[in-house]
Amino acid sequence: MPLSDHEVKIRTGRRAEDGGLRISVFADRLLALGIEGHGERTPTLLLTLDQAKKLRDALAELIPLAEKEDAEANAQQVEAWEGAERRIAGG
Repeated sequence: MPLSDHEVKIRTGRRAEDGGLRISVFADRLLALGIEGHGERTPTLLLTLDQAKKLRDALAELIPLAEKEDAEANAQQVEAWEGAERRIAGG
């Protein structure tokens, strides 16, 4: 299989050039997690399957909390912002 079948890329931030996250299969039983922001890269982290599952569980626990806070903030907002989610930097 091509590498792209074993890799997921996620753009991060609100601006197009904010950064990204790359997760890929590494040596069968490991996942490689790479983070890039504003053109700079951090060292790639290797996660065991157990560590990756803990990360998944942590996200499953934290995402609903963030969604709740976001919903509360939106309920208090008088005017909804009508702009696009992704903006070009420098504006």
